[in-house]
Amino acid sequence: MPVQQKQNIKGFSLIELLVIIAIIAIVSAIGFPNFSKWSTDRKLRAQSEKIASLFTTATTQVERGAYPYIKVEFVAGSSPGEITVKGISQDLFSKKINGPIDPTCSVADFTTSTGYEVDTLASHTLDEKTYIPVLAPKAGGTSTGSGGAICFSKGGKYFKQHGSADIQGNIIIDNDTLHPTNNFVAVCHIKSSDCDPVSKGLDFGKDYPVYLVRYSRFGLITKYKWHFINKDWSSQ
Repeated sequence: MPVQQKQNIKGFSLIELLVIIAIIAIVSAIGFPNFSKWSTDRKLRAQSEKIASLFTTATTQVERGAYPYIKVEFVAGSSPGEITVKGISQDLFSKKINGPIDPTCSVADFTTSTGYEVDTLASHTLDEKTYIPVLAPKAGGTSTGSGGAICFSKGGKYFKQHGSADIQGNIIIDNDTLHPTNNFVAVCHIKSSDCDPVSKGLDFGKDYPVYLVRYSRFGLITKYKWHFINKDWSSQ
């Protein structure tokens, strides 16, 4: 009868398990901040792309001739904040431009009246727990609806900025010091210590990423991200 060999099977000791758990905890602690920043960056970029998409919707509809005048509005008093894209009919636009004053991009220019059409083409509810779309002035660090608005027409003739979109300060992009612009919406994390693209404090874009959507009167939409080492916006 064969002799049965005694198996020499060992498990982990309590000390070995504690060492393994400690190593896993250290690796997780090192990796989590990087993962957290990556996750935040991804969310901010996605939100900036949604805002850019709204601007693209507005300018595309204008260039296609679907609507003669279109407004991207940061709705005042909405909670959470909301961005809408509205267009007016050719009849209503003709009435505006043949009136005593040109369209102003105010609420009155997009008020529905009998026989004239005002259509809501798109909207986006702001995720204010994650990010801030900055249109100065902002209230209490969050965008509870700034009332800012930007209007587009074909060829840029009746391009207008209304409310906070008109009064926010200028920034320099692509080192073009001769042509500073206030045609932008910046997207920042709600916990950023400095979220003002105009002043650009010492910590601007360092703790959390900052994205920017730039628009032009002729419908060109471009996206940027702040490079805190080079202290400049890089195209996305």
